[in-house]
Order: sequence, then C-alpha cells, then structure tokens
Amino acid sequence: MPAERKLPDSTTLRQLRKQGLRLIDIAEQYGVTEAAVWRALDRAGFTKERATYKDVLPWEIADEHKTTAVMDRFRAIAKQKSGGKLSPEEDRLLADWLRELADNDVVVNYHKDAPPNAASRKGGFYYVPRTDADQWLIREPGTAAG
Repeated sequence: MPAERKLPDSTTLRQLRKQGLRLIDIAEQYGVTEAAVWRALDRAGFTKERATYKDVLPWEIADEHKTTAVMDRFRAIAKQKSGGKLSPEEDRLLADWLRELADNDVVVNYHKDAPPNAASRKGGFYYVPRTDADQWLIREPGTAAG
C-alpha cells in the first residue's frame, strides 16, 4: 500500500512559495522534511538549479579543501552570478578578500597537494602573482604559469 501523501499538489506548493514561505515553513506546516518539499517542487519543475563553486572554478577540489575561507568566497561569487543576494557579512567578507587580491596583485591557484599557506590554512589554494594571461581571480589551468 502506498504511503499517505502529506504534501499538497504542485500548484499549491508553488503558490506557497510565491507567498514567500520558505521550504522549512512548508515542511513544518505539512509535517515533512525540507528535502521532501524541495523534491516535490523539483519534480514539478519549480526549482532553479543552485549555484555552486563548480560554476566558477575549473578545478576538482579535494574534500578537505571545500571548507576553507577561499571556497566560501567562491561560493559567494557563484551565488551572486546566479542572482542570489549575499548577507551583509558575506558581502563584507567578499569585498575585503577581493580588495586583498587586488592590493597584492595576486590571483588564486589550486593544487590538491599544496601545503597550508597565506591563502588557506588547510592548503590546496595558494596565491600567485598576477600575469598578463590572468583574466579573472584565478590562474586558469593550461596558462603558461598555470
């Protein structure tokens, strides 16, 4: 026998979201998890793909480096690029970091075996002097210095 359906139909779910209810609000109202609400909205085609660091970084990042401050900054950039709004704290931290990169004329590079350094206490990420080949905040793989 199939499980009892707890969530309303997809039209109602969409209306609840348009009214400004968060996933957690809907979940609590219907006695389900946030993930269940998200899956229902996703099945109905009402979710946007969440921006991730993979949208802005060319590297495969080792798990131990995914919790660094550098990754937080790149996640904030991905969020901005997808139209998301940063919290005041995220905005301040990102602005400070971008200023630091510009002031020191450096870009970010990555190698999974790079030791802890000024860019990352856990290693992986490190700063390198900006060159004419650098078009953004990172050293692209395959460039002369990358």
